Amino acid sequence: MAMVLSVQTMKMSKFGFPGLFFLSAFFLVGCGFQLKGTAGAVNSPSLAGTEVVLISGQPRGELTTALRQQLRLQGAVLSEETTEGLVLRLGAERFQQRNLSLTAQARAAEVELTMMASLNLSQGAIELVRDTDAQVVRQFLNDPLNVVGKTEELRLLREEMREDLAAQIIRRITHRLGN
Repeated sequence: MAMVLSVQTMKMSKFGFPGLFFLSAFFLVGCGFQLKGTAGAVNSPSLAGTEVVLISGQPRGELTTALRQQLRLQGAVLSEETTEGLVLRLGAERFQQRNLSLTAQARAAEVELTMMASLNLSQGAIELVRDTDAQVVRQFLNDPLNVVGKTEELRLLREEMREDLAAQIIRRITHRLGN
């Protein structure tokens, strides 16, 4: 009865459902809600046109490839040498797997995956980010009866974690350039 009354009230009101939609959108924007990856896109510094040298411990590694792709998406110009551009030194990708819980048969039921890499960012003689680690943590349920599915899920999670780690490194760079 109350729902019918409120719907009838909305139909009779001057603004109706479009007014309710715009009001809810206004409150979402007012509370600071933003889609992932768009936070501060208007005010944040961009890497567009910035010359970047990427020095990696694993030059052909998947994390280095993902980071190169993210840099290109941000508009950075990748080069081999620079005198006034950014120099990003990326350490080797490290991956850890830790059991969080066990089954009655003493097998891993829940697993925590951690992927990390060290990074150092400098511009000329000035160090902008000094030897810090970026890391991504994920958890997944382990099904000991489905070995093939578990292996594929682990492969996909690692791939997703690399993309997230590369995006996190880009966010750190752009944040540091903005301060």
